Amino acid sequence: MIEAHSASMIRLMLVDDEFLIRELLKRRINWAQLGMEIVCEAASAHEALELVEQFEPDIIVTDICMPVMDGIELSRQILKKRPGMQIVVLTGHEEFEYAKRSINAGIADFLLKPINANEIERVALKIKAKLLEERNQRHELEALKQRLEVNLPFLREKFLHELIHQELELDDIQEALSYYGLNIHRDEANYQIAILESEFDHTAEANGEEAKLLLGMQCKAVICDYFHGRGSVHLFSEYDKRIVLLSNDAEVSLSECCEVIQSELIERFSCVVNIGIGTAVHELKYLQRSYNEASEALDYKIIVGKNQVVCYDELVFLAGGHAPMQPKGLDQLKFYIKTGLLEKADLLIEDLFTNVGPLQSGTLDAIRLLALDAVTAGLHALHELGIESSDGWIEQVQPFNSILKLDTLPAIKTYLKDFSLSMITYINGLNTKKVNLVVQQIKEYIQQYAEDASLSSSGIAKTFYLNQSHLSRLFKLETGQTVIEYMTRIRMEKAIELLKSTDLKVYQIGERVGIPDPHYFSIVFKKVTGKSVNNYRKTSL
Repeated sequence: MIEAHSASMIRLMLVDDEFLIRELLKRRINWAQLGMEIVCEAASAHEALELVEQFEPDIIVTDICMPVMDGIELSRQILKKRPGMQIVVLTGHEEFEYAKRSINAGIADFLLKPINANEIERVALKIKAKLLEERNQRHELEALKQRLEVNLPFLREKFLHELIHQELELDDIQEALSYYGLNIHRDEANYQIAILESEFDHTAEANGEEAKLLLGMQCKAVICDYFHGRGSVHLFSEYDKRIVLLSNDAEVSLSECCEVIQSELIERFSCVVNIGIGTAVHELKYLQRSYNEASEALDYKIIVGKNQVVCYDELVFLAGGHAPMQPKGLDQLKFYIKTGLLEKADLLIEDLFTNVGPLQSGTLDAIRLLALDAVTAGLHALHELGIESSDGWIEQVQPFNSILKLDTLPAIKTYLKDFSLSMITYINGLNTKKVNLVVQQIKEYIQQYAEDASLSSSGIAKTFYLNQSHLSRLFKLETGQTVIEYMTRIRMEKAIELLKSTDLKVYQIGERVGIPDPHYFSIVFKKVTGKSVNNYRKTSL
C-alpha cells in the first residue's frame, strides 16, 4: 500500500509515453501551491493500470496518443473500475474531434497541446474544487452515518413506542422493522406487552438525576442480557422508571421471564420492581390493547402491594365500587378502640376494604379517603373518652399525612392496624395512670376516715363517682386486695398502734378504729393478727 499523505492534498498521476512531456508537466506547474502532489507517473497505459491500483490517485493526466492502448481506452478501463476517477486528456489539434468524443466516456476535461500552464492550472483547480466538495460530502455523510449509528438505539425505541401508541401502515412497519433490525415476525402473529416499573430507595433518589439514569440503564442492561438468545423479545424505556417489553415469541412464557427478571433486579439493586403483563394479541394493530392491559395490571399494585408480577387475565374484578364507610362501621371501630378489642378492630379494617371495586384512576384516592375515615373514627374514640393528646402524641405520628404518603392497599391496611394498636396502647396507658391515681386517692381516703364506722365500699364508690363493682374490680386489680380487706387492714394497723401507745380498753379501741362492736372487733383482730387482743397485748408489747 502507499504511504500516508496529507489528507487535504490532491493526488495526481501523470501518464505519457514521452519522458520529456512528463518532466515538462512536473516542472511547469507548481503542484504543491495548487494543493496537489504527483504520487506516480507511467510511460504506458498498461503501466498506468497497475499504478492506479497501487497509488490510488485522485486525478489522472494522460496523453491521448500512446502505443498499444491510447488514453481514451485507458480512461474507459479505469472508469469502469473507479467511476469517480477524474481524468484529464491531453490532445493535439488533429485528435481534437476524437478527444471531444472522449467526454462521453466520462472523462472530466481535455487540454490542447502545446501545454499551457495557466490552462492546466485552471482545469486542475476546477477538478480540485469538485473533489474537495465530494470529499466534504462524503465526510458529512460519514458523520451522519456515525451519528445515526449512535442514535439508532434511540430511534429504534422511538419506533417501538410509535408501534404501540400510533396506527402505522403495515408497509411502513415492515420497512422500519427491517431498517432497525427488529426481529418481529408478522407471520407468527403473537404479540404481548409487559411493563416493568422500578423504584429505588431514597438514597439513590437523593444522588441526583444522573444517578437515577445510570441505575435505570443498569436495570435495562440486566434485562437485555437475560433476553439475549431467548426468543424475539424487544424492550424500550418509557417515562422515568418504566421499561416496556414486547414479545413476539409464543414459545416464551413472558410471565415466567418477568418473575426471574424481577428477582434478579431486586437482588442486585435492592429496588422495588412491579410488572404488569397484558394478554397476547394476534395482529400488530391490536398491540396497543395489550399495552393498555399491561398498564392497568401494573396499576393494580395499589391493591396487591409492591414487588408483584400481575397478569391482566388473572385479575379478579370485584363487583361494584367503593362505598363510603357507614356510621355503623365508624361506631364499631370506635367501640373496639375504646374497649381495647384489637383483634376485632383488625378484622373490621380488613372488612372495610373488601369492597374495593374494579381498578380505575381514582381507586387509590378512594382507598385513602376510606383510610382517613378510619383514622378519624379512632380520633373520635379518644375524644369520646375525654382524652386529649396533651403530650403531642397525635402531632408526632401525623396519621393523616402518613396515609396520604402510602400508595398500596396492603401498606394502608397495615398502617391502620398499627395505628389502632397505638391508640389502644395509648388509651390503656392513660387508663393505667388514671386508675393508679384514683386507687391512691381511695387508699388515702380510707386511711383518713378509717375510724368512721359508717365508712363502706358503697360509700367510697359514691364519693368517687364510681360504680361499686367497677370500684372493687379496679381496686383489686391495682392492690391485690378488696376495698373491705384494705379497710380492715388499715383499721387493724391503727388498733395495734393504740394498743402500743394507750391503756384503752378493747371496746374503746374498736370505737376509735370504726368497729364499735367489741365482739366483732375481737373476731376481726384475731383473724388479722392470729392473736386475741389480750394475748397480743401480753406477748407482743
